[in-house]
Amino acid sequence: MAINILVNGIVASRDKKPYVQILTENGIICQLSMAETRQVANDLLLMASRTEADAMLLHFFQTSGLPMEAAAAMMTMFREFRAKLDDEGVDHTHRNDPDGPTDR
Repeated sequence: MAINILVNGIVASRDKKPYVQILTENGIICQLSMAETRQVANDLLLMASRTEADAMLLHFFQTSGLPMEAAAAMMTMFREFRAKLDDEGVDHTHRNDPDGPTDR
């Protein structure tokens, strides 16, 4: 049974702020702020690409006749490598400065 996930944007009457709602036919699952929405969207795209890469590794090892134990070891090392990269902190580069230049 397929679940239909719907996405709806609203401006709340209580605080006049924008929100994104994620719904199913059973009702609202969650209501997210714009920052939360962007984070969830980025997480979904990131997880999709990582899971696709994991599946490609397994497919390669399986179709090449290589040992699946090696595929599992490689996938573990790949995930640990990605986790270390994820832990690197970065400063935001897109913050708007209301007192900064306006000719961008």
